[in-house]
Amino acid sequence: MDYRYLRREYPETISMEQLYRICHISKRKARWLLEHGVIPCQDSGKQTRRFSIRLDDVICFLKQRDAGLLDDVIPQGIFSSSSPHPVRSTSPVLDENRLCAYLMKCWENWPDMLTTRQASELCGYSVNALNRWRNLGQIQGVKYRNTLRYFKESLACWLASVKGQSIAVPSLQHREWMKGFRSEK
Repeated sequence: MDYRYLRREYPETISMEQLYRICHISKRKARWLLEHGVIPCQDSGKQTRRFSIRLDDVICFLKQRDAGLLDDVIPQGIFSSSSPHPVRSTSPVLDENRLCAYLMKCWENWPDMLTTRQASELCGYSVNALNRWRNLGQIQGVKYRNTLRYFKESLACWLASVKGQSIAVPSLQHREWMKGFRSEK
């Protein structure tokens, strides 16, 4: 990649703040690169404006990084603040159309247009979750006489969709429907 544009935008000597913005890295990683000599710099030892870095050295670093020459130098994963996420077991995806029809059959005694409270009670998810799903366009609802009403079919289709089936923490009702649907097969 051509880094000539950096020479037009930045002075010959830059700060650590400019470094991490140019390289698109965290402050922590920038400090590590400077303290361990991966990117040459002048270290004043002060609390603020500690490092003075030549732009040419930064461009050299970027070219080496792009070429993959620094993969063995920079430890992988030490700049991540989170621990590795456990791998969840994936259950097979069920047929969306059949699951949606099953939910509609289970909910046949409920009205077609549900108030927010009814929808929450029916599916076991919070009012906030319902509102978030509506705002994201995953379920449909309308305002009627200053109250929000959700379409029962829209809710069933969302919960039966691949994304709906893979909700991280499904409600008790949702788990029961899935179990009932699997046993009905």
